[in-house]
Amino acid sequence: MERNDLDQVMALEAACFKEPWTYDNLCYELNGNPFSHGWILECDGTIEAYAIMWETFETAQLARIGVHPSLRRRHKAEELLKALDQRALEAGCEVLSLEVRAGNEAAVALYEKNGFIQVNVSKKYYPDGEDALVMVKPIGGLE
Repeated sequence: MERNDLDQVMALEAACFKEPWTYDNLCYELNGNPFSHGWILECDGTIEAYAIMWETFETAQLARIGVHPSLRRRHKAEELLKALDQRALEAGCEVLSLEVRAGNEAAVALYEKNGFIQVNVSKKYYPDGEDALVMVKPIGGLE
């Protein structure tokens, strides 16, 4: 992900999340956060999906993943998860973690399918009061 991708990523943020990150949030992830790495999947110049991951010592954390709503269930998120897993492995990370809305059944199923297990619940994690499921998986092993 590069700065010139941000307009398209912002559009995906708005389409994918109840509380989308701001342009300034995304700029910080690209330029100000030394632990942050961003990826995009694009076709013919159009960004179809994106992800942001933080790497800190032995832990990688999926901070954001979004797929254009019309392209969901086409394995775009799984493709990104594989790339993140490989990057985390190369960085020496041992665990990949994430938080997901408790009510987002499709996302929870995707993560479980890809080796994540629930290890905790963060009560009222989101601004609207919804809980977050904390999920983790060991790095490596996504084929």
